[in-house]
Amino acid sequence: MSTMMPLHKFQQIRHVDEIVEMANDSWWVYRRTIGYNGTLSTIARVVFFARSKEAVDSWMATQ
Repeated sequence: MSTMMPLHKFQQIRHVDEIVEMANDSWWVYRRTIGYNGTLSTIARVVFFARSKEAVDSWMATQ
């Protein structure tokens, strides 16, 4: 006899963030979602924009 549990109860990380410096005063945070089968989405979306790296680091710390 086996007991099955849904995968979503174990999956802790739902997305991956990437910080990109577009210019000296332009920092963007892109987010890609992770599917239930562990695959990374092919399309990233911008979830945060800042004028300094410190502002991005501060925002990332709260996420």
